[in-house]
Amino acid sequence: MEKIDRLEMIVNRLMRRASKRSVALITPYPISSASFGDDIKGSILRYMFPCDGIITKGFVRLGTKPKEGVSIEVKMSNDAGSAVKGFTLDKRLLGIDPDLKVIAGDCLDISVISGTDPVKEIWVSFLWKPTVSDVEAKSYLIADLEKAIEEFTE
Repeated sequence: MEKIDRLEMIVNRLMRRASKRSVALITPYPISSASFGDDIKGSILRYMFPCDGIITKGFVRLGTKPKEGVSIEVKMSNDAGSAVKGFTLDKRLLGIDPDLKVIAGDCLDISVISGTDPVKEIWVSFLWKPTVSDVEAKSYLIADLEKAIEEFTE
C-alpha cells in the first residue's frame, strides 16, 4: 500500500508539471539594406533564401520625399524561372505586406529603376519567416526553464 501511495504522489506531481505550458516564438529574420550615393540606380538588395518560408512584411524608405515617383523593381528568381513586380514610390515611406512564399534557393533582387530626381538615400527591409520544419526545435523541462528564469532575474 505504501508503494501505491508513493506512486500516486509521483504521478500527481508529474501531472501538475505537465499542465504548465511554455510558448516558443519563431522570430522572423530581417533582410535589409541601405544605399547612399549621388544617384542610386540598380540593385539595392540581393538575398538568397536558404530554406522555405514566407516574406511577411516590409518597408521602403527614401531619404527625402520624391517630387515625382521613384520606380522600384522586385525580382524573384529560381531554376524554374523568374517573376518581376514593379511599383512606384511617391512618398517617403511605403509599407508592404507581400505574404510571398519562398522556397529554398529562391533569389530576391530589389532595384531602383528610375526617378526624375536623383535618389540619394534608400532603405529597404523585409521580414522573412522560415517554415517550421526548417526551424531547430529544442525541448526543455519546465524545471530547467524556471531555473534559468530565476538565475536571470537574480
